[in-house]
Amino acid sequence: MKRSILLIFLVAILMFSVYAVFDEDDGPATSFSSVSLKENISYIMRLEDTINAVPSNLSENISMDPVPQVQQEIAVKKDIRDFIPVDPPETTGVLRVQEYVTPYADAVQDYLKEEDLNDTDEIYETAISWIWVSDTTLNDQPDGWLTPAEFLQDTPDFDSNPVPGEIVSDCTEQANTLASLLIGSGEYDEDTLRVVMGQVTSSNVNGGHAWVEVYEDGEWFPVDATVGPRYDDDLGEVVYPDNYEDIGFDHFRDENYSVVYLWYYYNNEYSLDVSSGTGNAPDNWYSVPSSYY
Repeated sequence: MKRSILLIFLVAILMFSVYAVFDEDDGPATSFSSVSLKENISYIMRLEDTINAVPSNLSENISMDPVPQVQQEIAVKKDIRDFIPVDPPETTGVLRVQEYVTPYADAVQDYLKEEDLNDTDEIYETAISWIWVSDTTLNDQPDGWLTPAEFLQDTPDFDSNPVPGEIVSDCTEQANTLASLLIGSGEYDEDTLRVVMGQVTSSNVNGGHAWVEVYEDGEWFPVDATVGPRYDDDLGEVVYPDNYEDIGFDHFRDENYSVVYLWYYYNNEYSLDVSSGTGNAPDNWYSVPSSYY
């Protein structure tokens, strides 16, 4: 009898050890294999200062193809968390980053008209032509933030722009602007489109990243603008990935998208802090794409 009780106790300890994982940079993290965040919120809220690790079958050596441009300078959640509380936005009173999704701004609406962008495919085709340039190069700081208007209208003329005349910046500007164009065009609304900030694995490198997700047919899938050209600081030139122009809007509906941690979901109207489950997001925001791995 005593031996059976001891065996049960040891098995329970082993099962708990497998379930709990620890992130050295940000404290404990929660691993889960389902696509529902809501099922995990009660447990997550008991963990102070945590982030939500998505599916536990992630391999550290997996790379995505095509490869989004990871912003290694924001590789920990703390950097984003430090930015968000400063000068809370008067328009929303929720997250500062929500001010950077501006679907109804004149610059966004003008861009849609000038480029004659009429549907999701045309918008995405234009978005992946934007050139990724690191914040260190463009803004002389690890993580600078520009509005869609500044990104679309001003960056071509920045003195620091290594590709003069081209629209350039990193993943945050590209994600916020793509989200703004998709909502501003009427293709999606605030219930069915969100910007995501988190950590991904790209080319075997973990780093902070921002991308867009859209909701169709009862599920979310990622849409990433940074699969296109990037400026390589070491080479001093723009690198164009093979066949990136053939990547479609719904490429990551079925293709794997390697997410390590989720931090925040947001757009101009809604937000959700994934670690605490707090925010004003609609119910469908509490699920994640099946293409996460």
